[in-house]
This record gives sequence, structure tokens and C-alpha cells, in this order.
Amino acid sequence: MIGTMLVVSWLAGCTCAPPAADIAVNPAPTAPPDALVDGAWPVAMARRDDFARFGQSPAWIGLIMQRQIPMTAPLFVGDSGGLARVHSEMAATWRHAALMSAQATVQTFGVSPDPGDPAGMSHLLSVSYVLLGNLEAARKASLAVPTDDPTAVWHAPWKTWLAGDAKWPPDLSTLPWTLPEVAPGTVPELPPMPHLALRERVDGDAKVREMGDIGSMVALVLWHDAAARAAAPDMDPSLAVWMAPHVWTIEPAPAAASLPMDLQFGGDLPGPDDASFVADVRRSGASVIDVWRDRSLLAWIVASSRGEGGKVDVGAVADRVAATRESWVAHAAARAGGEVEAHHRQFADIAAVGALRNLGVVLDALGDHEGSGILRIAALEQSAKATAWPPGMIAQAAWDAGNRYPSRPAELLHAEIRRFPALEAARPAIDALALRVGRERPGETPGM
Repeated sequence: MIGTMLVVSWLAGCTCAPPAADIAVNPAPTAPPDALVDGAWPVAMARRDDFARFGQSPAWIGLIMQRQIPMTAPLFVGDSGGLARVHSEMAATWRHAALMSAQATVQTFGVSPDPGDPAGMSHLLSVSYVLLGNLEAARKASLAVPTDDPTAVWHAPWKTWLAGDAKWPPDLSTLPWTLPEVAPGTVPELPPMPHLALRERVDGDAKVREMGDIGSMVALVLWHDAAARAAAPDMDPSLAVWMAPHVWTIEPAPAAASLPMDLQFGGDLPGPDDASFVADVRRSGASVIDVWRDRSLLAWIVASSRGEGGKVDVGAVADRVAATRESWVAHAAARAGGEVEAHHRQFADIAAVGALRNLGVVLDALGDHEGSGILRIAALEQSAKATAWPPGMIAQAAWDAGNRYPSRPAELLHAEIRRFPALEAARPAIDALALRVGRERPGETPGM
């Protein structure tokens, strides 16, 4: 309800509800400084000449305006920056698909276990705990994988990695399927579903639970990461930090690096240093906000939305995102000669929705899970066509699964499977969560 209010206020062009009574937001201009506005990609790409290379490319049009990620990969051959971008977007999508599966697996078989759950589920639980950064639980689940279970061969590389120093990334080359050599512009597929057929421990007619292998999704992520680096080796530091909003808890936070336009245009990160801010705040928390407030537009929004006690007011954040969107349109029109053009508004919409999504990530890093949810849902309610970025949609599904809310993830996943059929591998985990939650709440719609 609060998320809806924020979005309605945004659309109506008025300010959001006042901050909560216990938060006195420090007085600050609602719109960010001109330098941060002008440094964002919607303004930098205001003139048609500015984005001609993107606007005249079928590959870039398909990626940004139609959000057809896998289909555009072969079209980028010969465009090193475009190849790096499309493989990074595929890696981000699979990161969130694996995270959604991990969250759903933990909520279903870890938080609410059933005596009849398959013994081999310990493999999926172990990998899930790895991605969530809980190595103690991952090792415990790993030890419970039966050596004679069909999942043992899928778990073997994880068992070896967990028994060693567990330094990311694991070597998954011994999985019982083979990825092709890294070749930018190609799109490898997962093995046919189901990857795992797990027999439940029940009397009488035993049921088989078919699942997708989360470890295989991880292998695909690592492959696309490598393909992005191979496509544009000179962009390696920027590629690493671009992924900051999407990395799993177990992954090390990337070092700061400015993003080139190939990693900004049409994306969720408005400015060249916003990814570095997200990486730093995920690593170090609130202490770095003021370090970045003059360089990162997202950091400025957070910094100027704090109350006297340092708590960020979500209503103030939404106000500032709305004001920033209007500033982008105005500054883009000025750069283009004074007239507002349709693409000025469309670019501003894409960046504003992306800002909400990334600010949701930041609030999670600051420990405000509720505030994060409000911003994520506000972004979701504004996601359609070009603003419905697939990694962002699956990220919302992963967040919902972690909150034991399987209905919306199923809907979001279904929509993305139409464009990204291999995501079918993530469906069994969310279906299992829906059944488990539905059993706990008979007669209710599964949700938070």
C-alpha cells in the first residue's frame, strides 16, 4: 500500500507523504546538484547524435527497448562493449534466478522441513546456503548428502570446495554436464529439465520431486562473466563493479571503477560512479555514504534523505527520485536545444525506475528491509516494456521468495520465461515453496 502511494504521488507530480513522525529529515534541496544530473546517462544521451551508435543498432535496440537479452547476443558480434554488456546482463539474470531458487529452497526445506523431504535435498540446501553466505550451514548440509544418492555427483565439486578454503569461485568443471568453451556472442543452455529427480521419503507410493540444479545456474553465471571479460578485456574492472547490485553474499565486493557508456546506456545505474557506491555501501554500510555523495547520484539521494539520527526516510528518497527524473528531462531538453523529446522522458523513466531498484539494494545493505521492500515494489509497479529489465524482475522474485511470498515470483518468472526459456530451471523451487506455504496456510493466498 505504501509503495502504491509513493508511485501515485510520483505520477501525480506532487510530493510524497511527509516523513514518519520520528524522522526529521535534514533540510536539503529535493533535486540533486546540476553536476550529478548532467553526469547521468539520460542527459549525456539527450541528443540524437549522442546515442546514434546505440539507436542505429538492432542489437542495442533489442537489448534496451525490447529487453530481449539472449536473442540479441549474436547480433553484438563485432561490438566489444555491446558483447560485454549483453553477457553481463545474462550473468545478472542468472544470478537472481539462482538466488531466487536458493531463497525458495531454504524457506521450503530449511525453514519448514518435512520428514518426507528427499535426502538429496541436502545438496540443494548446501548450495543455497553458500550463495547466501552461510558457510557453516552449507557445510552441515553438505555432510548430509548421501554418497549413494543421485545428487552426489552434482554435489561433488561443492563438497570439495567446502572442504577446502571455500574461496570464491568454486571449480565446477566436474559437474555432470559440460559447458562449451567461452565464446562471446553465444548463449549456452542448461541441461534439459529436470536436472534432479529426488525421491521423497514416504511410505507406499513414493513421489519423485523434480528440481533444477542451482549449481548449474552458478556455472552459467561464471561462464557469462568470463564471456563478458573476454569480449572487452579493457573493461574488466568496470564489468566487475557493474555487477555490484547483483552479486551473491558469498562473492567478494568489487573494487571501485567508473562505468563507460556501454555499461550505462539504458540501464539501472544512472551515473558512472553509482555502481561503485552500491559496492562500497554493501561492503561497509552507512559509513561510506558521505564519501560518495558528491560523486554518486544514488549516494546523494540517500545522504539527503537522512534524518537527524541517520535513518533514511523512504518517502524522502521517493521524492528525490521523482525530482531527479524531472531534472533529467529538463536538462536533456536544454542539451538538445530546448524542446522536450519523447526519448528524454523514456530515458528518464528507465533510469528513475532503476534508481528505485538500486536504492532498494542500498537500504537492504543499511539494514532497512522494510524500506527496501517499499522501494523495490514502487519500482516494480513502474516496470513495463523498457523499464521492465529482466534482471530487475527476477531480483524482485528472489526478494519475495526470501520473504516466503511465492505468488508474485511465479508470475514474474512466467513473464520472463517467455523471453528467456532456460529460466524454466528456476520454476521448481518456487513451486515447492508455494505448495509448502499453501499447506501451512490452508484457504489463504500464499504470501507475506
